[in-house]
Amino acid sequence: MAKAPENLTEAELEERTNAHPMAVPFLFLGRESTIKNFIWFPFAGMVICMALGLIYPPHHKAPWDFFGSWAVIGFAAYSFLVLSAGPLFKLLARDEDYYGEGGLPDPDYSTEGDHHD
Repeated sequence: MAKAPENLTEAELEERTNAHPMAVPFLFLGRESTIKNFIWFPFAGMVICMALGLIYPPHHKAPWDFFGSWAVIGFAAYSFLVLSAGPLFKLLARDEDYYGEGGLPDPDYSTEGDHHD
């Protein structure tokens, strides 16, 4: 439930003022408590999928199947993907001026003049 504008702190009011109007309902996603507790959302999905596996068991079991195996495998894959985002960002990120500011090429990154015919 959204707070009324008179109940907002100064920082929250400034954040709402500077945000795009369509982004305001989603500002709660940036709170530290939401970030730290977000793992419970996919975990709850895993538990729901395991419960559905009891109601609707698979017809043809694979050799690695155990109770809730697809839910556990999906949760592990999701967790791996989310946890690999930080290292991938560090590996693939470029400087902010990687493409230059337009105009003349950036001498630190430019390959212009390095042509070997």
